[in-house]
Amino acid sequence: MGKNKMALQFPWKNQKLELNKDPLILGGFLAALFATAAGFAALALSFGALPDQVPLLFTTTSQLSPKWFLLIVPFLSLLFVLLNASLAELLLRREDRPAALFPAFVSTFVSVILTLSLLGIIRIFPIPLLLGEEVVYPLLTPLFLSTAAAFIITPLAVQLARRLKLFDQPHGPYPKVKPIPRLGALPLFLSFSATALWLAGQNPQIVALVWGAAVITLIQVIDDLYPLPPLVQGLGHILAAVIVVLGGVGVDFITNPLRGFVGPDFIRFDSWQVNLVLGSWHTKLSVWSAFLTVGWIFALVNVVDWLDGLDGLAAGVGAIAAGAIVVISLLLNTPETAILGTILFGALLGFLPFNFFPAQIYLGGGAFLLGYLLAVLAIFSGAKAGTATLVLAVPIIDAFYVIYSRVIRGLSPFVGDKTHLHHRLLKAGVSHPKIVLLEWAFVLALAVAAVSLKGFAKFAAIALVFAGTLLGNRLLLRKSA
Repeated sequence: MGKNKMALQFPWKNQKLELNKDPLILGGFLAALFATAAGFAALALSFGALPDQVPLLFTTTSQLSPKWFLLIVPFLSLLFVLLNASLAELLLRREDRPAALFPAFVSTFVSVILTLSLLGIIRIFPIPLLLGEEVVYPLLTPLFLSTAAAFIITPLAVQLARRLKLFDQPHGPYPKVKPIPRLGALPLFLSFSATALWLAGQNPQIVALVWGAAVITLIQVIDDLYPLPPLVQGLGHILAAVIVVLGGVGVDFITNPLRGFVGPDFIRFDSWQVNLVLGSWHTKLSVWSAFLTVGWIFALVNVVDWLDGLDGLAAGVGAIAAGAIVVISLLLNTPETAILGTILFGALLGFLPFNFFPAQIYLGGGAFLLGYLLAVLAIFSGAKAGTATLVLAVPIIDAFYVIYSRVIRGLSPFVGDKTHLHHRLLKAGVSHPKIVLLEWAFVLALAVAAVSLKGFAKFAAIALVFAGTLLGNRLLLRKSA
């Protein structure tokens, strides 16, 4: 494992913390700090509405104290975490990792208990709802569950891969690779599907979504271990898309970006319908909608995979896209999709600390899975192709440019090379983390535009991004040459 350049240091000793080298223990303390910060934020936002006298922890309502005493709770929680972190650091320096796990666990447990107790006191009183509280509050549980699941499962996948010696192998344009596990699809699938089925597993469309994700995960985990031909992988991606379509998911219409100038307001794809019957199972299938849906999913699956060329790049872009889906789902009043988008965002948030440069685990085949989930959730949210295309405009346009450049050179578009945008930025002298942060910033800006713009304005934005990305590709290609 490479050394983490962002590791914290003791300023008086100029020594890196041992905690940075153990993700599980560090994650426990980060979770404790998060719980403490959540309690402090809740108290700060509601402090003005609380009465002057409130009950303290473990007291009856007849024993009241000034409300500022409540500030002691997050302070004690923070102090407890810092003391336990110092103890864990000392134990790790003595190479006693099992003993160091205990203070991390205790810190998380105590911080959560103190924060829940604090929230319980605050909820005693009739405090006016904060702006957006009714919208945000239902999303906190899926966010916490999926983030925690990914944060726990990912290091377990890393340890499993290391024990079984399942590392990245030389492939395509990468003859020299580091011994990094490529099982990123596994923690992403488990954290997303488990949380989604637990919170909304009664919906047949969500069940179909998870079954399709299981197919892609199975194929890509096998490919990470024993490379499969592109045809086999492609057929698996199509099968996953067909499962989703048979589960009742489809693009029945899209908004006409030129409405008001030419044509109807909506372009529909549900005019040709057929009945499918298999024993007791039957469904009505819109043929053109099915073809469009399968094509959309297949395209986005491969676009996101081509984006996965640098540590943390695809996972970060996916998290931003998932956040945009959450916002659009809330605006379009599709709260169930907002929950699914939040689950995906949390799963990526828990995965990113292990995937960012220098990565402890590669996304690998999980990039295909991520593209699949984003494609289906974009349909669920009602955003359809326009919004998702704008959010992912840079990787989509880069993918088409790479295909075009390979074809005119007489090469197969499916054979990998180092002509993607991030590869050319590396050749131009930009560092690995800066490229990732730069592309995240571009995608974040486009996500804001996708949420804000409508109709022709969104169509014009896609055209402008297309022109700008194409120009940037050409300039970078000349400079790297």
